[in-house]
Amino acid sequence: MEIKVKDVSNTKKKIEIEINAEEFNVFYDKAFKLMTKELEMPGFRKGMVPESMAKEKINENNVLNYAAELIINEKWSEYLKETDLEIVSQPVIDVIKVAKDNPFVFSAEVETLKDIDLPDFKAIAKTIKKQEVKVEEKEINDAITWLQQSRAIFKDKEGAVETGDFVEITLFENEKEQKDGFIVGKGHELDTVLINMNPGEEKEAKPGLKIILNSVKKVEIPEINDEFVKTLGQFNTIEELKKNIEQGLKQEKETAIKQKQRAEVLEKIATKIKIDIPQSLVEREAQGLISNLQNRVKNELNISFEEYLDQTKKTLEQVQKEFEKIAYDRVRNFLIIRQIIKNQGIEVKKEEIEDRIKEILANYPEESKKQIDLDRIKLYIEDEIKNEKAFALLNL
Repeated sequence: MEIKVKDVSNTKKKIEIEINAEEFNVFYDKAFKLMTKELEMPGFRKGMVPESMAKEKINENNVLNYAAELIINEKWSEYLKETDLEIVSQPVIDVIKVAKDNPFVFSAEVETLKDIDLPDFKAIAKTIKKQEVKVEEKEINDAITWLQQSRAIFKDKEGAVETGDFVEITLFENEKEQKDGFIVGKGHELDTVLINMNPGEEKEAKPGLKIILNSVKKVEIPEINDEFVKTLGQFNTIEELKKNIEQGLKQEKETAIKQKQRAEVLEKIATKIKIDIPQSLVEREAQGLISNLQNRVKNELNISFEEYLDQTKKTLEQVQKEFEKIAYDRVRNFLIIRQIIKNQGIEVKKEEIEDRIKEILANYPEESKKQIDLDRIKLYIEDEIKNEKAFALLNL
């Protein structure tokens, strides 16, 4: 097998592979025999047609094409195992020469990763301003208020709507029917329209928009005291609850700041390097972002993606363009971190992966654990730990 590698661009290479005539003939004979096994003719069972008769029935070009397919699959797999190139795209195959008793030649155009000449990333990381994390008393009280409201009791109510009541309504706008439910007085645009309405009553909120009030419920908010706190399961006093909330909020803020600082240092590194990014990686990432958005729209908003685009006044092309920029930055950051990991020889021990898996599986019931793809999780965890170690070098 003779191999020639040519540069097509900064990110693309064309690999040309030549197989000698003798080896190609072996694949030609294999292809012919496999096709003969599938051949059906009157008077013969499937796979029992004599080769002499099969040669008259089977088109030689079809045999050549099948032989080419067999040899490309095998030789390309062999090449992938042997090459040092980091190939990130599916190959675009082109058959250059195919004929019996002749060498077989094909090419595969692929996108590859190149090493990046990194600047002094540790020095750049030192320029990132550190932030002190503070949790205000108001934030703690807001979290407690949310807990109160999340455990509110809704009781059926007779009579007109008042501020603080929970209402369930049906909206009719431009022949579209939509149901909604919310607490009146929390800033909903229909608050003033609903005040003093009674269940079953209809009202025109504005031209083209009709409201039917389906039900009204009195909202009873529990009082915050030690007895309420005990119902949450792991606290005995209000102070214990507040301390837990404070720790949780602090951790959330620390995580958000860390993510912001990491993005900032990667952005600064990117301004000091020349980086060639394979378009296939960007397209793959962008498609993943769009698929995630489509799933969220379907499962969380319960509307079609077309309705979402209509409501946001955007076209699919606009969304794709927005995601392409995000995808580009993500891939760029991935390549920078990858190079740091490579340059620093960062590795992950088997024990580290196993310990992290145990932490994850501890949150799953036994039945769910059986359905988890452990091999896939191991790869994800390995990458995650490597990234954490890379940022640890930057003190971020």
